[in-house]
Amino acid sequence: MLAAVKGYYDGTQIVMDENVDLQTGQEVIVTILDMKKKAEKKVDLKQYVGRGEKMFHTDAQEYIRELRADDRM
Repeated sequence: MLAAVKGYYDGTQIVMDENVDLQTGQEVIVTILDMKKKAEKKVDLKQYVGRGEKMFHTDAQEYIRELRADDRM
């Protein structure tokens, strides 16, 4: 049998997330993942709030209506 099973170390033993039938003395390979959490780059959404007001002096729907009215010949 060849299987990859996810698990974790609880401080004293390795705990597998799935039940696997193992025989006493059965050979296993354990891979230790050194996964340090990376600091996630957070986007400050507050800097984008209100940009529509700066771009449009009127309501956005009104602005679109004017654009459509002006493109007709």
